[in-house]
Amino acid sequence: MFRQYRIAFVLAAALLVTGTLNASAATNPRARAADSATGCLQKGDKPDTYKLVAKDGKSWDVWSKKVSLAGHVGHTVTLTGDVTKGAMKDTSMSKMGMGDSSKMSGASASSGSMNVATMTMVSATCS
Repeated sequence: MFRQYRIAFVLAAALLVTGTLNASAATNPRARAADSATGCLQKGDKPDTYKLVAKDGKSWDVWSKKVSLAGHVGHTVTLTGDVTKGAMKDTSMSKMGMGDSSKMSGASASSGSMNVATMTMVSATCS
């Protein structure tokens, strides 16, 4: 009888440990899947930085120590990596002193910055 209790206790403890490890992995930011985005790769404002602009107007400041991005400026690419969320950037023409902005939305969504881990080329042009 004591042996049955011991087996039941060991099984319960194993289930408890397994549940704890699964819950820990679910809340661990390193355990989550990387974000990806597709758009036109452009030269950034700082050296060795780039900007990815999606068709919906979202943009990411991107950089990488793993992937050579320089040769893909002007290409449509899909980038995968760790994203840090950003804020809205005001890009209206009136804000920049460029006259009528009635045809502009006033702000483009910035999705933040991305440390690129992988890149896939979609097209040799941005269209």
